Amino acid sequence: MKTVAGTGRPVHRDAEWGALRITGFEQASVVLRGEGWSSDLRLSPLVSEELKDFPGGGLLSADPPEHTRLRRPISPAFTPKAIEDLRPRVAAIVDSVLDGLNGSSGFDVLADVGYPVALAVISELLDVGVEGAQLFADLTPALARGIEFDASTEELTAAAAASVEMTLFLTPILAERRKSPGADFISALLALADGTLEGLSLGEVATMCLLLLVAGHETTANLIANSTHALMQATEQIPHLIADPARAVEELLRCHGPVKLLMRTAIVDHDIAGNHVSAGQAVLVDVRAANRDPNRFPDPDRMDLTREPAGHLAFGTGIHFCLGAALARLEAGEALTRLFTRYPDLTLTEAPIRWRESAALHALEELPLRING
Repeated sequence: MKTVAGTGRPVHRDAEWGALRITGFEQASVVLRGEGWSSDLRLSPLVSEELKDFPGGGLLSADPPEHTRLRRPISPAFTPKAIEDLRPRVAAIVDSVLDGLNGSSGFDVLADVGYPVALAVISELLDVGVEGAQLFADLTPALARGIEFDASTEELTAAAAASVEMTLFLTPILAERRKSPGADFISALLALADGTLEGLSLGEVATMCLLLLVAGHETTANLIANSTHALMQATEQIPHLIADPARAVEELLRCHGPVKLLMRTAIVDHDIAGNHVSAGQAVLVDVRAANRDPNRFPDPDRMDLTREPAGHLAFGTGIHFCLGAALARLEAGEALTRLFTRYPDLTLTEAPIRWRESAALHALEELPLRING
């Protein structure tokens, strides 16, 4: 596991990774928005040869024009308006998950709230039933580990096996929904894909479902847990969360978002703040550092849920801006406000806080809380 400490410079060489690390907000935005960069990890000199032997990650790692072809037909399903229509159902899911905590003296926010909420929302959106939800719960950890920069051969093999198993489960569902569409997300994706000249294949829609599962399940659960941890250390901020959840979630994303690093490989030569990057070299975009750049955010290390949102990079930016951003915001807002409204006297237990060993994700191993009163 490679870790690096910031130097205060917006761009500097990370000796451990052997690449430039971008920590300034402006410089990070230029890389993520700019042309001449690839998101395909298989092109990066920083990843293992084993990872390069595995298939690409679909939309997540595709470059134009393939990325454009994959993203265009499904984007309408992820607009803020389309996601806002899901609010009543998401709220009901959160309430149901919290109902399951009744009578307990404590719980683990990640295992008992974050993951169940995210899993239930995605399973319901895809309408895969109890069997599908259980399969998602079983396979998601392996799938998530497979997208790490430094995944081992064993982890990549497990991720590939999980992907195959998930695809085998989804394929007959996709075929049936294409013949007999329902009101579910898969049917919507198929309709949108079939309505374009460059419609997606069943396999590509299945890959989209896998991406939604990994990105939506893992990162949203981590956002809920990270935010809860931060609020437990700054309980005076909780009334601001309840008063204006949308604004609060933006600040929580800025300060405690689940993504640490994004990797890009230069396709052409670049100059970043006076630093030359040759074609074929990779850079690390430090999302967490960029979101705390004092040139962008006054008093950047202070979490202030009343702060006027100024834009952040928690969901990336440019062509790879997270499609599920609106859904993640909705789930986090509903989960956090309902959690702290229902349980206003939560406290941390004496258990040590353990953060996951991950190059890409800022994530807790667990977050046990005690219910008082």
